[in-house]
Amino acid sequence: MGTKLAAFYEQTAKEFGSTGRVKLALLTKLSSAKALEAPDTPEAIKLFEESLEQLRRTMPPR
Repeated sequence: MGTKLAAFYEQTAKEFGSTGRVKLALLTKLSSAKALEAPDTPEAIKLFEESLEQLRRTMPPR
């Protein structure tokens, strides 16, 4: 459960560090720990994809 969602946190950390991870949690309303437990539903994956794209548009890479 949550392996795809957790992968978004890993990618965000690579691109933006811990600040990006915090912002991803704020955008998705799901912490990285909860993402590991949550099911990888199409809706959740879409939310994470859109949130990561928003971070890419608004945050400088580290």
